[in-house]
Amino acid sequence: MNPRPDQHCRIRIRFAKNESLRFLGHRDLIRSMERIFRRAGLKLVMSEGFHPRPRMRFSEPLSFGQVGLNEVMDLVVIAIDDPAQLKERLNQKSLCGLEFKHIEILKDGDEKLKARSFCYEVVIPSDLRDRVAVKIDRFLAEKNYFVERARREQTIDIRPLVLNLRLEGCQLQMQLQATQDAGVRPKDILELLDLSIESRRGSVLTRTAVQL
Repeated sequence: MNPRPDQHCRIRIRFAKNESLRFLGHRDLIRSMERIFRRAGLKLVMSEGFHPRPRMRFSEPLSFGQVGLNEVMDLVVIAIDDPAQLKERLNQKSLCGLEFKHIEILKDGDEKLKARSFCYEVVIPSDLRDRVAVKIDRFLAEKNYFVERARREQTIDIRPLVLNLRLEGCQLQMQLQATQDAGVRPKDILELLDLSIESRRGSVLTRTAVQL
């Protein structure tokens, strides 16, 4: 049985899913999180119904194979006193490659977790830099850029959803607006720049920030 609602506490957790876990899928990540929370002695508040689950909410899940340096989730627990101490306990019980970075206690009036944009980066080979720079300039000069979503049988304009796209040396950086419906994906940007996995020569796509 869940404790009284006045004993509930919503916390926001920032964490990193590093390269050693980039092939851990989102469902497996959730199961791993649940085990870590319980091993750390964190008392979770469960959902109602026949199949109660911990009341947790993530921002947009990472795609398979991506690294996330500053991911975010909300979790409902029985009230805690010391977020810093909890972070230490979670890291002691965590998987190698999963790092808890910051925990804050949310107030009753704080907004629910909702991402506004996502930042990504990937290193490209130096011999492709000039060609990619030209393609970036051409894309940014466009008012519209349409891509097709075969599964949904729709065409969307991704140009206004790309908030930032630039090269810093050989590091491609992008900031993409979050949307509730079909939106822009890092894959769209890599494809329009002709950057296949093979051409990137094993460089890993990394989500560096989730902007709330």
